[in-house]
Amino acid sequence: MENGKSINLALGVRAMSTMKRIGLKEKVIHIGVPIRDQIAHFGDTKGKLKRLPVLNDDDFILTINRQELSQILINEAEKYNNVKFHFNCKATKFDLKSESLIVQNSDNLSTVDGDLFLACDGAHSSIRRSLLKAPGFNFSQKYSEFGYIDLSVNSTQQCDLKLGTHYSWRRRGIILVAIVNKDQSLTVSMFATFSEFESNLVGPVESVLFFKNNFYEIFKILGEDHIRNTIARNKPQAIISVQCSQHVFFDKLVLMGDAAHAMVPFNGQGVNCGFEDCLVLQEIMDQYEEDELEDVIKEYSKVRTNETNIINQMEWDVNLTLTSSVHGSLGWIREIRAHIKLLLCFIFPSSFTLAAFSREKYSEIARKAQIVEKCTSLFTNVFIVFIISVISLFWYCVLAVLWAN
Repeated sequence: MENGKSINLALGVRAMSTMKRIGLKEKVIHIGVPIRDQIAHFGDTKGKLKRLPVLNDDDFILTINRQELSQILINEAEKYNNVKFHFNCKATKFDLKSESLIVQNSDNLSTVDGDLFLACDGAHSSIRRSLLKAPGFNFSQKYSEFGYIDLSVNSTQQCDLKLGTHYSWRRRGIILVAIVNKDQSLTVSMFATFSEFESNLVGPVESVLFFKNNFYEIFKILGEDHIRNTIARNKPQAIISVQCSQHVFFDKLVLMGDAAHAMVPFNGQGVNCGFEDCLVLQEIMDQYEEDELEDVIKEYSKVRTNETNIINQMEWDVNLTLTSSVHGSLGWIREIRAHIKLLLCFIFPSSFTLAAFSREKYSEIARKAQIVEKCTSLFTNVFIVFIISVISLFWYCVLAVLWAN
């Protein structure tokens, strides 16, 4: 595991549906920690225990160590005679002329032919990069103003944080999140703009003072030595968003997961969308015969590309909301909108709830979100006009009384 990389993955219904399809749901649940509750601290206000905004009472988000999950999946795949893993090999590019894969093994390059290639080589995909000259392929990437740093600790000391609860601390646009693991270790991540990192985490000494003065509760848990050593060792990691105009090439190559649609992590849909890619492809395969692979790939492109671009944009909008909360003014209007949206959630489940706890199409979730946004804007404007009217009426009465006297 690379230094500075977050360890845990957050699996919702989409990812867990994929685990269920391959018969690993119960095994994965046994390894991970189901999260059903949350405590959010804002500034100096102490948070209260709340249920996650779920659709059903038995819904949860499963947090799991990514190395353990990877090992489970590899072990399961190796049970199939026609599956073989090649370690210490790197897929360097896809050759557009021969429509074959170029693989590097030690100092040797070899060409691999096949009927189907699934490129799942991450946000900085080498395969995707080699496709940039493909006619009609449009690709965009953008970096968030936010970065993150991993502060996880192998803690054996007693603390007030409980298993199965998602903890967060927010102050001045800085977000700290913490989750207790089964072995009592803590997965802790800090999200902030790079300007905040540069201002507050200049060095180990400044970092300790920053945590002590602003996040004392988590400071007590992590400890001064751990904060000092971690900040000295790790640097903030960038957060990237990637969109592709197409995911299928030559009717044989499919970009999947972060290679096709890397997204910001604030609602946790990146890994869930990636696992659902696999499930959608399998569900489409179930509808066709074995010799209709080309039709399968075309159908996958038709039903999946737009859906992933939609959730990618929705996640980026969350990023923009966080950024505006740091740089923007008129915070009181945002507070009004937030409270109105909270009330509307009793009628319309939030986008987060629908994305995390259902397999509803992302396009349908986006459509509902637009309705909620229009209602929120309408009610916000009505409320502001009402407040202005009340204030105006009050001062009119005061002036009328003064004028009469």
